[in-house]
Amino acid sequence: QENRGGTMGKKDRAEKVFVGCRDVFVELINGLIYEGKWIVREENLLPGPTESFYNGEGDEIRNQFRDCSMYEMAENRVHTLYNLENQSLIDERMPLRCAGYDGAEYRKQYKESREYGVYPVVSLVLNWGERPWNGAKSIRELVEKNRFIEKRLEDYIGNSKIHVFDMRFLNSEVRERFQGDVRIVLDYLSDRESLINRKQKMKNPEEVMRMLYALSKDTRYLESIEFMEEGEEKSMCDLLDEAENRGIAKGRNEGRAEGEEQGIVKACKAFGIDFEGSVKELKELLGLGEEDAVRSARLYW
Repeated sequence: QENRGGTMGKKDRAEKVFVGCRDVFVELINGLIYEGKWIVREENLLPGPTESFYNGEGDEIRNQFRDCSMYEMAENRVHTLYNLENQSLIDERMPLRCAGYDGAEYRKQYKESREYGVYPVVSLVLNWGERPWNGAKSIRELVEKNRFIEKRLEDYIGNSKIHVFDMRFLNSEVRERFQGDVRIVLDYLSDRESLINRKQKMKNPEEVMRMLYALSKDTRYLESIEFMEEGEEKSMCDLLDEAENRGIAKGRNEGRAEGEEQGIVKACKAFGIDFEGSVKELKELLGLGEEDAVRSARLYW
């Protein structure tokens, strides 16, 4: 994957840093591959290669980068190499990219000692985008898309597949497999109510906040980092409450020019507070009665 600057490059880096946290990496592998069973353990992981090389045009040697790669060790040798690739946009030719990444690792094994045999290279594509993956998931799909394939050739065409997980669209049964920071991000994407009710402490709060910013473009998640002390454990609920209070205060100040009620409702909507929650804030902050609070909320909702 080529280095990219600007907003997209920052988003890529935030995603890489998040999935590169060892506990997050383990949680993703166990949750997605092993259905929540604790098979891969953090203490058995070592950083894997993220850079490999291939022949470009002419005599040019080019490099390519994986997002995150870790070896699982057993008895002082490699048991499996796991790789995670983050995607926010659908790449139709992703099967070719992953085949190149995985092929480079298998080629490396070809040159190494054969004493312990070949270990598997397992790659997952994490689609963080707003649309489910509708691109090709295998090389055969790519070939068949624009070409007629003779029946006799089908068994001779390599069919390297990619394993894509649409992270915004995982069902509740799959989300329940996760109990760490991954669950916070997944609930943020699809079940905000559960996110608030769980009051779960974050192991990697700064990485989680940067990930949420990358996925939402809401700068208030970056602002929350300033209020976190090193080593301090906070829940998403704690940070949202603090952010909400700062936003409400700001909304009230801004509201003096356009009406306090409108400013508060706007701030509530910006922080994802529902209609009933906005009514509650109007009642508590301005001392409005139920009927007046509902009327104001409806006016500015």
